[in-house]
Order: sequence, then structure tokens, then C-alpha cells
Amino acid sequence: MRRRGARDPRVTVAVSDPDGASPCLQVCGRVRELPTRGTVEHIERLSPRYTGRPHPWYGGRDQARGMYVTEAESISGAA
Repeated sequence: MRRRGARDPRVTVAVSDPDGASPCLQVCGRVRELPTRGTVEHIERLSPRYTGRPHPWYGGRDQARGMYVTEAESISGAA
């Protein structure tokens, strides 16, 4: 994951409507940073926001985590 992001920094994120058949929003950009610190704290902040529960840590709390900080270059789809 980290090697690929460093070698080819292009990234696309597609966000789909669970009730629709196709992606409704697409963000294309480039990876600007591959931080190694703060990834555990980041997932612990995000999990309750999106799931309403603490992160379950299926692979154990010490599992390797990665995070891409990206810069959007284009955004397309329904607004």
C-alpha cells in the first residue's frame, strides 16, 4: 500500500449512494503525504462518527494501519 502510493500518487475515490446503481460522486487527485503517525487515533475518531461504535480492531490494536492524505484535482458527479 505505501510503496504503491509513493510510486504512483494518483488516486480516485468513488462515493456511491447505497440506494443507487452507480457512483454518484468521484474525486480524483494525488497523494501528498503518507503519514505513519496518528493513524490509530484517526480511525478511533472516525469509527464512532460513521458507525456509532468504537473501531472493532479485528486484527488487533497493533495491526499496521495506513493513511493517504490527498489533494483533489477534480470532482465529478451529482451534487
